[in-house]
Amino acid sequence: MGRRTIHRRMARLPSFGQRLADVHGNLLKLKTYLIAIAGVTMPMHEASFPLRCAAAVLAILPGLGQAMPGATCPPQVYPREARLYELEGKTSMRFSVGQDGKVATASVARSSGWKVLDDAALSNVRQCVFPADRAAKENFSVQYVWDLDDTELLRPLLVPGSCQPSPRVQGYNNLDKSASNDSGVVLRMFIGSEGAPARIVAEAPGLPAELVEAAVAYVQGCRFAIDPEVGGTRSWSTYGKVLLRRQAL
Repeated sequence: MGRRTIHRRMARLPSFGQRLADVHGNLLKLKTYLIAIAGVTMPMHEASFPLRCAAAVLAILPGLGQAMPGATCPPQVYPREARLYELEGKTSMRFSVGQDGKVATASVARSSGWKVLDDAALSNVRQCVFPADRAAKENFSVQYVWDLDDTELLRPLLVPGSCQPSPRVQGYNNLDKSASNDSGVVLRMFIGSEGAPARIVAEAPGLPAELVEAAVAYVQGCRFAIDPEVGGTRSWSTYGKVLLRRQAL
């Protein structure tokens, strides 16, 4: 399909704001249920949307289930911002329990790579209550697995030739979410009605700001589109990796 045809069809797409309202205003179902992991019963909250099914799974690492049976936590909710950007990851934490059965201290041992997910995990585990007769324990481990249903979606893809040349960038790989490094930065973004990226976030913990800024600046001049003739469930978020050139020493 030619570039002109793609842009002509993009002009007929609904507004970006209207699409977001349609997606997140049509809640299909909301349910709370219990899961038992390693002898510990934990509430888990699932929210299902037209495009994605989000589930936060609380996985107890060896030791907690046997040491603290009967522990309870509030329903775990996938953060709204993380659902919008379809962020995934695993947050590992360490915590201790006081004499009253409440969590005394909690900290992130290994980040998911996303502060919004780590903060949600910390908030949840701090509200857990453990049996008082088994309390006053230290150095328990817990891992939150933030996972989204792997449903096949039609996502906006880069319109060939739409990006401005950059001496710092050699290309862009659609739907590539392999780990960011000094040769490539993973970006997640929404695509507006004119095909322009909006609300770009980088999945690049620990990378120098200069690399991230170069990647973001590059995609801001690009355009993305979904072929309107292809059937299927559409998402107006997308992701990919900006491939960077190695700078001469």
